[in-house]
Amino acid sequence: MALTTGFPVGIVTGDSKPDTFTFTVNPDHIPSLYDYVYVEVEETPPGEDERRRVKVVAQIRRIISGAVGFTPDSPWTVLARLHVPRGADRIVAVAKVLGYKWRGSILYPRRAPRVGSPVYLAPDEMLEEFYSVEPERRLWIGYLVSRPSVKVYIDVEGLKRHLAILAATGAGKTWTSIVLIEELVKKGATVLVLDPHGEYVAIKESIHKLGPAYRDRVIVLKGRRDQEGDELYKVSVLDMSAEELASIAGIPSKASRIRAVVSGAKEIAKALHGVLGGDWGGLRGIIRVIQAGIAAAETIKIQRRYSNSATAILNDFGKQLVQELSGEYGEAEKKEFQEAASRLVVRESFNKGLRRLWLALRKDVEPGYDAIRYLEDLDRLGVYGVKGLPLHRILRPGTVTVFNLAGLRSEVQDHLAYNILVRVFNARVRYMRGLPGETYRYPVVVIVEEAHRFMPPKNIRQTRTREIAAAIAAEGRKFGVHMIAISQRPSKVDPDVLSQLQSQIILRIVNPRDQDAVRDAGEQLSHDLLSDLPGLNKGEAIIVGPIVPAPLMIRVRNRVLDYMGGDISLVEEWSRSLEEEELVAEYADELALRLTRLFDEPYSRETIRIGLAKLMGLREPVPGRVLDDALHILVRDRHAWAHYDNYTETVEGEAGGAEARIQLGTGEAECSRCRVQPCRHVLAVLAKAILDGVISPPGRGEEEPWSYYLG
Repeated sequence: MALTTGFPVGIVTGDSKPDTFTFTVNPDHIPSLYDYVYVEVEETPPGEDERRRVKVVAQIRRIISGAVGFTPDSPWTVLARLHVPRGADRIVAVAKVLGYKWRGSILYPRRAPRVGSPVYLAPDEMLEEFYSVEPERRLWIGYLVSRPSVKVYIDVEGLKRHLAILAATGAGKTWTSIVLIEELVKKGATVLVLDPHGEYVAIKESIHKLGPAYRDRVIVLKGRRDQEGDELYKVSVLDMSAEELASIAGIPSKASRIRAVVSGAKEIAKALHGVLGGDWGGLRGIIRVIQAGIAAAETIKIQRRYSNSATAILNDFGKQLVQELSGEYGEAEKKEFQEAASRLVVRESFNKGLRRLWLALRKDVEPGYDAIRYLEDLDRLGVYGVKGLPLHRILRPGTVTVFNLAGLRSEVQDHLAYNILVRVFNARVRYMRGLPGETYRYPVVVIVEEAHRFMPPKNIRQTRTREIAAAIAAEGRKFGVHMIAISQRPSKVDPDVLSQLQSQIILRIVNPRDQDAVRDAGEQLSHDLLSDLPGLNKGEAIIVGPIVPAPLMIRVRNRVLDYMGGDISLVEEWSRSLEEEELVAEYADELALRLTRLFDEPYSRETIRIGLAKLMGLREPVPGRVLDDALHILVRDRHAWAHYDNYTETVEGEAGGAEARIQLGTGEAECSRCRVQPCRHVLAVLAKAILDGVISPPGRGEEEPWSYYLG
């Protein structure tokens, strides 16, 4: 039977304190756990001279049922013969006092409810008024757990003190953040999401569900060039230190000679950029300097004797380096380049770089080749160049910018997150203080997904992002940069940062260490609320902090926007796997048949591995596992394509989000994502070219089999 308001559901009978009281429940009208009640208490509110009778709202935190004469020690044979009349059990409830509303504020009572006072079920209207937030400031987050008829709002102004969304995996933390994003966009907020798994990218395709006015309110910022998105993020290599660049490239800290090569080449490239401009200040410029440095070092070692003075050898190395760098220019441009380079000799930074590069290469040039490999791997991302992407192309009012960091190494993820946060924070500082430089005029809400990746405790792992996150947590409110950190492992988030996030939305947490971290991070989470965390259902949350008038237990509302998170359906995935394997088998049969025709050999499955190796110019058959992955890529990627240039005998294309290029018969192949060849993307593009029938023997159409040309 549904409970109604207006009559007592209990009477205060047990211990009564200003913050808790115990009452005996009417057995015919038993309220549920976490429901709300009120009791009348005489209080003297601030500014009043006399006591006033106020309605103190409380939430039921425990319900205990027992009966006189019945104990757990009573034997079954005795209990089975007894008849217990209805209502003979004694039900006791313990209620946590939340306060009373007085002139728009929630106040805590200083007097305990009197024993014998009736306890009433709080009506919906009372709860709506008790938890009310001014309409222009409220964000609709969900409903009260025990009263689904009462909507719950959080106060957007409370975000000034930052927010943490904490939960175990699968409890609904990303769902909750999507709901918040919907509400923030409606308020006209500028939102930046750091997305390490690409889960939020789907927001772009579903933003229209909020209404036609929101259709263009999502910007997907790419963390590498082969992603789908609106803008490729850019970082200025000129503004980075050599140590910073080496660390991001993944060069081990103990590889001192490789790091010295990078450091010296960067100094030289930076100096060249200062007089010549162009891409000398980016990764391509640094790589060109290293390549020229290798050639110059090998020339010097052949032509010079080591009895010559170090100064003379260094001078010759510099001249040879300039000669190598100017070799790609025409006569007029070469003269201009050499004149510009001659002006750099007097600069200490240029000579410092020259000396460092020579010392790193004088014994052998292997560190130079290693440095090139590291930097080329970084250059494939397309992010690290001469100039950064202007903030006005990244941030807009009423718009969500999703920075897709999926598929990047942890060092690169950390650096890109650090870089954009520093720029946003500094832009707001400059705007607020009227300083020159890049600015942004509107407050920004930064959502950091998987916060434990970016801001772990110092004793666990060093990250760049933690330092700027700590600065935002401590000072961001003064400059209009507000952070929402999301994590399923609060115990692995830096405690100094977590403690600065004064509001918390906490969903189900089972791990004791994570519970302790949540308790230590905030003072408003009481012991009884902490003990409730493991018992929360999916989508249920406790909210504490400045974003709510008083602690809340809610069920998060349904979202409108889509995201790529959530658990997979085993039934759907297994069903899809059977279909996929059937298609892979069909692709393999067709590929074997076409290769059989190309090479005029007997048909077999082994024909695929041998035939692809022959086309590429490899001595050994391509690895079976890599081939299998390539065929799976083709089945999944319906947008894969391949083109064959009969004149250059080159196959180019894209598959599985990677660009690939194969020079037939030479053993040379390139992939925008993989370092080791042949990789699955290269084989997928080559297989696509064969299946589409775009490859033909050079110059003869199909008059002769390919074996006639490749042997």
